[in-house]
Amino acid sequence: MHKNVKFWSNLMLIGAAFIWGTQVVFQKIAATEIGPASFYGLRCCMGVLTLSVIAWIMSIREKQNEKKLGIEHVKKDKTYYKRLITIAPICVLSNILGNTMVQAGLAYVPAAKAAFLNSIYIIFVPILSWIVYKNKTSIFTWIGTVLAVIGLYYLCMTETFTVAAGDLIILGATIFFALHITLIAKYVKEFVGVHFSIVEFITASIICLTFGAFFEDLSLEQITSIIPSILYCGIGGIGFCYALQVTAQKYTDPTVAALLMSLESVFAAFAGYIFLNERFTGRETIGIILIFAAIILAQLPPIKEIKAKLSSK
Repeated sequence: MHKNVKFWSNLMLIGAAFIWGTQVVFQKIAATEIGPASFYGLRCCMGVLTLSVIAWIMSIREKQNEKKLGIEHVKKDKTYYKRLITIAPICVLSNILGNTMVQAGLAYVPAAKAAFLNSIYIIFVPILSWIVYKNKTSIFTWIGTVLAVIGLYYLCMTETFTVAAGDLIILGATIFFALHITLIAKYVKEFVGVHFSIVEFITASIICLTFGAFFEDLSLEQITSIIPSILYCGIGGIGFCYALQVTAQKYTDPTVAALLMSLESVFAAFAGYIFLNERFTGRETIGIILIFAAIILAQLPPIKEIKAKLSSK
């Protein structure tokens, strides 16, 4: 593969990590103004509009490339769309729970701290994959898990040996995010990534806005007060980021991709420091370092694969 393709793919993933990280500031602002389900539903609406435009542009480009190569364009059949609207809504339920729990937790937890707590899902993914699909999990993942637990102790546990309720809410959300990724890994190869995301977020917007209308204090005044948050987190955090991820991961190594996307928590910490004047104590800093080290370790391939790559050079 051409080096420039890999370079731009990696840059796209860093861009996605930057948007995901900095959107925590906007989520934090929204958490004090509107219910978590309502906000996620509004984000999803903007995300669907953005992804639909991206899908339309991608479709035109695909047809143009096929025409140049003299390839006949093959339309998706009814079976494809029937399975798409069956599988995607099932997968999105875990994503809804994860996102609304994070949004709820942000009302009580600093944005930068929340980002590091949320990043723990990266470690849970291979563990869930091992439990559900019996996929092998490397020794690095288990070492990373131990480091993450120690890191969580320093980041969340106070000197009086208590954990804040907000911390527990966000940690609970990571399980749902990991489950969402595990489910997608099983089904996404059957579908075009952008199509899958569109159906997912349409479903999420309907469920969340319906819930918000009945169980949250949703008003036009609240919505207008957080328009910047809705636009940034919807167009950027959902629309552009998912499109960037789906495109870039076709051309870069999965391990490298995971490591680059884990920079989300670092960008979030800087954003919290600059825009929200958030600071970490010495104890919390130790926890963050351990968690970030755990995330990096968890993405390393098994020792056999590393030896095989070294011996082939």
